[in-house]
Parts: sequence; C-alpha cells; structure tokens
Amino acid sequence: MKSWIGVTGAMALAVVTGCAAVPGAGRTVYDQNCAVCHGPGGHGDGDFAAQLLTLPPDLTVLARNNGGSFPEDRVRAVIEGPGRADHFSGAMPEFGETLPRLTGASQIDAVVHYLETIQAN
Repeated sequence: MKSWIGVTGAMALAVVTGCAAVPGAGRTVYDQNCAVCHGPGGHGDGDFAAQLLTLPPDLTVLARNNGGSFPEDRVRAVIEGPGRADHFSGAMPEFGETLPRLTGASQIDAVVHYLETIQAN
C-alpha cells in the first residue's frame, strides 16, 4: 500500500509541476528521439551518426562552449526548429510541432532540462 501512495504522490507532483518532476522524463524523450544520432551519452556518436553528411554535435559541451553557461533558450530553439542557422543539418527534424505536451510542460522542456544535466565540467 505504501508504494501505491508513493506512486500516486509522484504522479500528483508531476501534474502540479510538470514533466521535470518526473524522474527520467527528459532522458526518455531523448532516448526515443535524439540518441540515434547524438548517441546515448550525447557525444554525437549515435548509431545513425556515421550515415549523416554533417556529424551531430557533442551535446555535453554546450555550456563549456558558451562560457560555462548552459544556453537554454538557444538549445530549445534548435530543438523546436524554426530559426535554425543554415549550418544545421537538414537531417535533424523540427520537433516543435511533433513532440506532444506532457503533463504541465512540453517534451522539449524535458529534453532541454535533461541536456543541462549531462553537461561536462
């Protein structure tokens, strides 16, 4: 009975605060949509990466390449798609219209949060 209460409490917390409260939500969305190209650890070494004309970037160094600050808004814009710079590979889908909303937040928000957690020091 206690485990059911814990699960119910976690689900209620997720409803109130959004997907970031659900442990692993961003990782799950990443694994389902991004890992095939960017790799399981985000290093740009996914199973499909070698088939691309432009290799996927290492997503673990985004903060380092931005003066130590994770570029949350830029990452979100790249994932959503519109407004990407021309140098981005056409192989990366524009996820802004294709990833459904989770409870209280978007799957894009969950992925952005997850990517922030995998930044190398």
